[in-house]
Parts: sequence; structure tokens; C-alpha cells
Amino acid sequence: MQEKQPVFDLQIIPRGASAAAFALSILNRSETNIVPLSMRVEHSFEAGELYLSARQQSLDKLSSTLDLQSMGSIAPKGTAKLDGVLAGATDGKSDSLTPGLELHFAFTLRYGDQKDTIQKIDVVRNILPPVTDRPRPTPEMFLAVVEEAKRQGQHKERLYFFGQIAVVVAVAAVSLVLFFVLRRLRDKRDDT
Repeated sequence: MQEKQPVFDLQIIPRGASAAAFALSILNRSETNIVPLSMRVEHSFEAGELYLSARQQSLDKLSSTLDLQSMGSIAPKGTAKLDGVLAGATDGKSDSLTPGLELHFAFTLRYGDQKDTIQKIDVVRNILPPVTDRPRPTPEMFLAVVEEAKRQGQHKERLYFFGQIAVVVAVAAVSLVLFFVLRRLRDKRDDT
């Protein structure tokens, strides 16, 4: 059952004192179509009441529940994406949506099976630090990763080569043992 559940990639990045941008991507791992119905952000003790808005939605229609039917039907192994805004109340002095803050979301999906099953899935995510605070990979870091992957690939090739040699040696040893056993049996049969 767990392997068939959809995967939710929900990235939340602060955009000011009381707002954060979110990027939602849903991967359908089931064998039937799924239709995302809604996304609800639960009340946060740290940030208070929170509201969701999709890009095409008017900001005066903010709600803690966002209609996801605009994402359409997601075919098996298919993906759908949506960008939006997460907003909270602020006193204008301190940030309510700070990096590291844990937020709880509830997604409602309808499956295209015979029962037209509706399922609620809970997802917990932390707000990520702004892009400027995250380490950016340098060309040296990229080259180091490529070199490490190359080294690991060469190590696997050597292990595979030694494994093949071990198999050949084992087959040769078994063949020699069988040859001597069969020769001895034939010699005993000839003596009798």
C-alpha cells in the first residue's frame, strides 16, 4: 500500500515577514488515475492561522484550504505541479514564517478506481531557508562530485572484474576435482 501512495514534494521558501512561496509536485505511483481535490494547512502554534493561494487565485480569496482540482487528473506514473503562496498574520515587527518552522498539511485525493475512493494524506514539511542563505555549489564542488562518482564507478568495475576471475577459478577448480573423481571411479571400475 505504501509503495502505491502518491509522493508529495512540497517546498516552502520564505518571501517576507508573513509570506512564503510554495512549490507542490505530486507523483502518482498508483495504477489508476488520481485527482488532487484539496490542500489544507493546519493551524500552527508558532505562526498562527495560515492561508493558501494559488498563482491564478485572487488574494482576497485566501483560505486555509486550497482547491487543487485545477491540477487535473494525474495518470499512473505521471506528475502534476502547482506554485502558490502561503501567508500568515504578522505584527509587522517579527517574521511569522521563519526557516525551520514545521507545518502540517492535509491533502485530499480521489482515486479513479471502481469505488471512486477518496483518501486524506497528511504531510509535514519545514520551511526552507531562503535561497541566498543556502550554500551554492561551486565549480570545484561539482568537479569533486563528478570525480567521486567516477572513482566509485571504477571501484565497481574492479570488483566486477575480480568477481568474474573468482567465478572462472571456481569453475576450473570444480572441473579439475570432477575430472580426478571421474578418473578414479573409472580406474576402480577397470580394476574390478
